[in-house]
Amino acid sequence: MANQVYKETQTYRGTWVMYFILMVELPTLILLLVFFIQAEDKTEMGIALSVVGVTMSLILLFIFNLKLETRIDQIGVSFKFFPFVRSWRKYPREKIQSISVISYSPITDYGGWGLKGNSTTKAYSILGDKGLLLDIGEKKKIMIGTMKAKELEEYLSTWKEE
Repeated sequence: MANQVYKETQTYRGTWVMYFILMVELPTLILLLVFFIQAEDKTEMGIALSVVGVTMSLILLFIFNLKLETRIDQIGVSFKFFPFVRSWRKYPREKIQSISVISYSPITDYGGWGLKGNSTTKAYSILGDKGLLLDIGEKKKIMIGTMKAKELEEYLSTWKEE
């Protein structure tokens, strides 16, 4: 186990969230196109269609590029949550007082998915209701979402023993 590394990458690509956004955006754009074709003032409707199209594209691009990466090795726990946390946040093994895989309620415990928190607790999650909870002392806790809870628990059982 000495050189084993746990890695996990989470995105919205290929998830129900991505398909839901597409199911909302495509009919909206089609409806606006129909209005554009029937409009008497094509300039005004063209501007509206462009603004809505660009806005929807930017939202889709933003969500498409969200990525939560987690890495655990013999040195410690690292993660980054692009585009909010661009460089790796590293927590050395010695600084971690406790580490465990938890089940949580995203809405009631942290106020939803994404980047959430206050001065004592931070949560970074994409989807799901499982996470890695780190207690790093000084009354600070960090929860990193995971979609591979069983694999992470197995890794942590041997990681803690080292």
